[in-house]
Amino acid sequence: MNKTYISAEELLLDSFRLGVQIHNSGFKPDFIVAIWRGGTPIGIAVQEILAYLGNETDHIAIRTSSYTGIGTRLDEVRIHGLDYLIKNINSEDKLLIVDDVFDSGRTIEAIIQSFKSKSRLNMPNEIKVAMPWFKPNNNDTDRVPEFYLHETDDWLVFPHSLEGLNEEEVYKKKNGIKEILSKVNSSISAKNEHIK
Repeated sequence: MNKTYISAEELLLDSFRLGVQIHNSGFKPDFIVAIWRGGTPIGIAVQEILAYLGNETDHIAIRTSSYTGIGTRLDEVRIHGLDYLIKNINSEDKLLIVDDVFDSGRTIEAIIQSFKSKSRLNMPNEIKVAMPWFKPNNNDTDRVPEFYLHETDDWLVFPHSLEGLNEEEVYKKKNGIKEILSKVNSSISAKNEHIK
C-alpha cells in the first residue's frame, strides 16, 4: 500500500481550507465535534477560522474506539464523551462533525446513530461532516462527507503518526525524531526493540 506523508504545515493549511469551504457553503454550525485523536487538530483550526470569519461555535472533542491496529477494526464502534452535547444541543442547532479522514464511514455513522438514540427530540435537524481526506473506495456506508479536500486510497501518515512505520521510514520522513529517540532511556524502552 502506498503511503502519503502529510506534514504539520500541510495539515494546518488544509484544515483552514476546509473551514473556508464550510464558510463559503453557507453552513453555519452552532456546534463542532472533533473526533479524538486525528480530528482534533483539524477541528481546532476549523473552529478558529470559522470564528475569525464571524461564525462563533461551541466545540468539543469526543473519542471513539474501533481500530485494534492498522487495517484491523472491531465489529463495533464505541463512542465516548457525548454527554456535554446531549445536555446542550437542541433540534434547531446545526452540528459539524470533524475528523482527519473519512475511511469506511462506520465511525461517523456510529456517532450519528449514538447521538440520535441519546438526544432523541433534541437531535439537530442539520448535521454535516468535514475532513480533509476521503477514501471513497473504502466507504461502507451511503454517506459521503459534505466537506472534504482530497480523495485517496493511500495509507495516510499524519504528522503525529508513527504506527505502521519502520525505523527507516521514521528516521527518513519524520524530521528530527532520530535525535529525540536517541535520548530514550534504553532500560525503559526495552519492549520497543526497534528504538536505537
